[in-house]
Amino acid sequence: MSLHTPDKILEISIKNGIKKTSYPLLTTLLLGFQAGAFISLGFLLYIRVTAPLSEGLSGLSSIIGASVFPIGLILTLIAGGELLTGNMMVVPLARFANKINTKQVLHNWTLITISNFLGAIFVAYFFGHVAGLTETGAYLDSTVHIAEHKLNATFLQAFVSGIGCNWLVAAAVWLSYGSEDMMGKIAGIWFPTM
Repeated sequence: MSLHTPDKILEISIKNGIKKTSYPLLTTLLLGFQAGAFISLGFLLYIRVTAPLSEGLSGLSSIIGASVFPIGLILTLIAGGELLTGNMMVVPLARFANKINTKQVLHNWTLITISNFLGAIFVAYFFGHVAGLTETGAYLDSTVHIAEHKLNATFLQAFVSGIGCNWLVAAAVWLSYGSEDMMGKIAGIWFPTM
C-alpha cells in the first residue's frame, strides 16, 4: 500500500527524528545549508513569476506565486535537506518517544538554524545580487516590498504567522511521510505549503 496510516506516519516521523540527530556534524551542516538554499530558491522563483504581473492581477499573482513557492520544500524533502520547520516536528516527536534527549533536540535546532540561514543568504547574495535576479525593476521592488511588510509586522503578528507557517510545513512533512511514491509525496508537500 502506498499510503500510510497516521500511526505509521508517526512511527516514520520518530525514526526520522532519531536519524536527524545522529548525523555527523558536517552532514547536518551541509543538509541544513542545502535546505536553506532550496527554500530560498522557491522564494526567488515566487518573486520572478509574481513581480512582473500588474497590480490589477494581485489575486492571480498570489495564486501563481503560492503554486511555485512549494518547489523549495519539495526539493528539500525529496532531494535531501534539513529544514528547521520540519525538524521542529520530527525531532521533538523522537524526544517525546524517549528515543533522544532534550540536549540533542536543542543541538539539532541550533545547527539547522545556522546552516539554513547560511544557505538562504548564499542564494540571496549569489542569485539575487551577483546574478542580478532581484537587483532591478519590479524584482527589486517586490523583494523590498515583501521585506518591508515583514519588518512592519508587530511581534505578535510575526509570532502567530510563524506558528501558522510552521504548522503548515509540519503538515506537509507529515503528508510526505504518508506516501511511498514521489507523486504522492509532491502532492502532500504542495498543498499545505501553497
